[in-house]
Amino acid sequence: MSTVQNHLAGTSMLFRALDAAKNWRALGLLIATSICAILVMSVFGFIASRFGYGTLTMLTGGLGTLLALIVFFTGFSAVGILLMDQAKTNLPRALSNALFAGLATLPRFFGLMLIELALALAFVVVAALILFICKIPALGPFLYTFVYPILVVIIGVLYFAVVFVVNPLAAPALWDGNNVMQALAKLWQLGKNFLIPVVLNQLVLGLIVFVVAGILFGMMAIGSVATSGLSAMILGPEVSGSLVGLFNGMMAGGAGASGYGLALMFGSGILFAVVGAIPLLVLISGNCLIYLQYARDLDTSAIEEKMRGAVGDLKDKANAAREQLKQAQVPPPSAAGASALTEPALACPNCHAAITSDDAFCGSCGHKLK
Repeated sequence: MSTVQNHLAGTSMLFRALDAAKNWRALGLLIATSICAILVMSVFGFIASRFGYGTLTMLTGGLGTLLALIVFFTGFSAVGILLMDQAKTNLPRALSNALFAGLATLPRFFGLMLIELALALAFVVVAALILFICKIPALGPFLYTFVYPILVVIIGVLYFAVVFVVNPLAAPALWDGNNVMQALAKLWQLGKNFLIPVVLNQLVLGLIVFVVAGILFGMMAIGSVATSGLSAMILGPEVSGSLVGLFNGMMAGGAGASGYGLALMFGSGILFAVVGAIPLLVLISGNCLIYLQYARDLDTSAIEEKMRGAVGDLKDKANAAREQLKQAQVPPPSAAGASALTEPALACPNCHAAITSDDAFCGSCGHKLK
């Protein structure tokens, strides 16, 4: 069986991602942290509204948004760690341990994002400089003949590498216990050696997630229509309206804000949260399985050594530039000080005591000097 056929056959392991739908601990943790994030943002939003308009309102709202994001991504990362344990068939860890591990991975996520952004900006700058060179008269069109296809290929490959390798598999690399340097090295090896197989697996995973979401939301839609019709016959027409109509009525001044209407809104919100979380769990679990299949056993020691060397060179250059800047800021010695430093020492010819060029008599023996 050829290598391509092996990779295609290996996509069958992605159906193991469906087991994530039965991981109630991960599902409950994802829903709970999402609700906590919404509550944090709502509380800080309410506090900010008490301040009216101004800087304090913006700071309070910004702080609430930041805390809500930390809460959500801590829970999201903890869920990913639980699903990584499931993908590796490890014993499930306690939820508290998963939450602490999820919080510990947040700085690594932030570091990876900054590095990815810096590399993207550096590539744009280099590409722009090359295109500016192509503006040279006569020589520019000749260079552009080769620059255009090269940039097309590079940008296309980088796009697929970022969308299908870096972004989906960066989180599993960190959940597997790698630091930022190790994760970058493994992602580089993945994009270099297994780009097409990983893209194929991502497409198959996307199809699985789409089918799962379609089935779940289809069942919910059919159940919603049937339950709403039956509820309208028994409880009254106030529960037969759509959720959008109920929400608009509430915003307009209370129409449709009866007890049954509110129950319908909150109950539907819980249902959407649960049904929407299941395809997300399948997606996270599938990415963990793809990472484990292609990247877990990669030998990245050589790449890590090169990356550490490059980082060390950058640090040395930065330290050298800092020292040069400090030396440039030190004021040069004054002319008086310089002359004092360079003036030779004088002594009395009679007693050899120290004298200056301005002395007429020696201060020790009184010998006439001038």
